[in-house]
Amino acid sequence: MSIGILSLIGILLAMVIFIIGVYKDFPIMVIAPISAIIVLVFSKLPIIASMGNSYGKGFGGFATNNFLLFLPACILGSMLADCGAAEDIAVKISGLTSRIAGRKGKFLVLMGLSLITAILAFGGVSGFVVIFTIAPICYSIFKKLDIPWHFVIAVAVYGGCMWTAILPGSPAVQNLIPIKYLGTNAKSAPMIGILTAMTCILFGAWYIWFQLGRSEKKGEGFAETGALMDKEAGALNTAILEKKCSNLQFIKALAPSIVLLVAMNAFNIEPWVSLTLGCIVCYALYFNKFQSVGKTLGDGCASTMKSIMNVSAVVGFGAIVELTPGFKYVVANLNHMPGSPLFQLALATNIVAGVTGSASGGEAIALNAFAKRFLKMGIPADQLHRIVNISCYGLDSMPYNGSAINRLNYTRLTVKNAYYHEFFLGALFPFINSFFAVLLASMGLH
Repeated sequence: MSIGILSLIGILLAMVIFIIGVYKDFPIMVIAPISAIIVLVFSKLPIIASMGNSYGKGFGGFATNNFLLFLPACILGSMLADCGAAEDIAVKISGLTSRIAGRKGKFLVLMGLSLITAILAFGGVSGFVVIFTIAPICYSIFKKLDIPWHFVIAVAVYGGCMWTAILPGSPAVQNLIPIKYLGTNAKSAPMIGILTAMTCILFGAWYIWFQLGRSEKKGEGFAETGALMDKEAGALNTAILEKKCSNLQFIKALAPSIVLLVAMNAFNIEPWVSLTLGCIVCYALYFNKFQSVGKTLGDGCASTMKSIMNVSAVVGFGAIVELTPGFKYVVANLNHMPGSPLFQLALATNIVAGVTGSASGGEAIALNAFAKRFLKMGIPADQLHRIVNISCYGLDSMPYNGSAINRLNYTRLTVKNAYYHEFFLGALFPFINSFFAVLLASMGLH
């Protein structure tokens, strides 16, 4: 057996162990280095030297290049949550939705709640955090209209990450990471981004309509999947349901996100600077609303360290894989894969994101491995940016994905009774959509 094939077997074995480890709740910071060592053993490469050099450089390089991006993004999300701005946005739109929908408009209610989630996500609140704001509102409305509780996952995924993170100009980290590798900007390939986001919006709306019809045919109401949440509703911040939000409060709540988006997209200010401006505006408007600014900043910093360290650990694993004969074998045979180079890039990004259970990690590994190769082939950088941004949101949403686990745990749902929403909205359709993006790029769209 050639060293290339043996090394490839080691990579596949390491990926399996990585998946099982994450699924069993082992820390990524532990699983990623262990998986890297397995790859080195099968590839007959020096373990100590490779881990000290390549793994360390991959890990440290990503953290160095992206720290200023992650830090203000996580702090802004923490600030919007702690000062009440996110709640004001949610309460205002929830009130409008309830009036429009009435008692029989379950579908419109679900669309309205998805809109709340989308506004929060596009305004800088991460998909991981947004569930804490939207779940208490869903709880109240779902009980009132007897909507099955598991639809809270559909609302969170549909509005929180399915299409908001791939829109040109989005402050989502996954839309900003490619800038460092490709020299692009957050608005790259706007036509591809807008059209693929539209397909997500249409599919998601149809999917929720379809699943709502199925639930009604089965006579399913809130209680079937909401009984445990009903029992433990104290875990939700239901104080939000008593809040009121005037038009002026609503505009004030949107202001930090508006400043961020305008600075980044209208004036082409560096993303980390734009995010920092959003933080400054948030503090200026809500300085007297923070119970403890120090704690808010501390929570944002803790979230930064957890996020960037986990992604960096995955990127370090990718850096080891890039050293191996197995990886070189795959790259050498990449042209034998079906489809164009962009098709190959979309497929590779999806697979790596699926293996790591991380959109950011899969994206970074794919860019590290293939960006220079495809740029040298003359493929426009803005197309590469958008294809990778869209593709990393495909197969990442496996049951061991951190955000997926967080959403299920917080809402007291299980993989069995609610994960399928995550799969269809967060994995299957985005996977298909990434190849629609490739088709658009092949037609010359940017």
